[in-house]
Amino acid sequence: MRKPVSRDAIVHAAVDLMAEHGLAAMTLRRVATQLGVSAPTLYWHVANKRELLDHVAEHLLHHCRTAHADRPATGQPWWDWLEERGRTMYRLIVAVPDAPQVIAGNRPTIDTLPGIDIALGELVAVGFPPAEAQQVFSVLGGYIGGMALEAQAEATRAESGVDDFALHSAALDADRFPHLASAITAREPCGHDHTFDYGLRLLVLGIRARHAELTGADSPV
Repeated sequence: MRKPVSRDAIVHAAVDLMAEHGLAAMTLRRVATQLGVSAPTLYWHVANKRELLDHVAEHLLHHCRTAHADRPATGQPWWDWLEERGRTMYRLIVAVPDAPQVIAGNRPTIDTLPGIDIALGELVAVGFPPAEAQQVFSVLGGYIGGMALEAQAEATRAESGVDDFALHSAALDADRFPHLASAITAREPCGHDHTFDYGLRLLVLGIRARHAELTGADSPV
């Protein structure tokens, strides 16, 4: 006898399809086929594809939420926690094909609300108003997702075999583009992870500066 279909089984089938064939292939019909059921059976568990994507996003972010996602480790400064949390989330998202598109625009499921409330409470406890604490996480989430999307798009471009040699050579023409050439020449070779870490540190510094404005704490800069 076939086991009854569960929401978890639907989500795992959707994640497997996305990992193998990309987000475009992850339709409700194909998920149903993978599970050996008819498409209408899925509607007992998910109302539509957007709801399914919310659950897929929750699945993808699950490991982030088990690694000090909800609160800092004992003795860890809140700003260090935000940076560690953001870095962990980025590394997990960028490692899964099309994950940035799934996570963009998703809504938390009811099951994740307790952890979200705890995380907000950590920032409220150090002086952020609740609405501003939520904005902090929204800004960080947008940055993380955008940078993960850019990293995956860049990888796809490289895999396509496009030749950027002419563009790179032109940018190094110091007579025409002195600042651009100087920047490229001085910049050490680095990948998207390095650029992400740099931007994350800038964001967290800005959040700490805002915290100093709110509370009168020492400014980090």
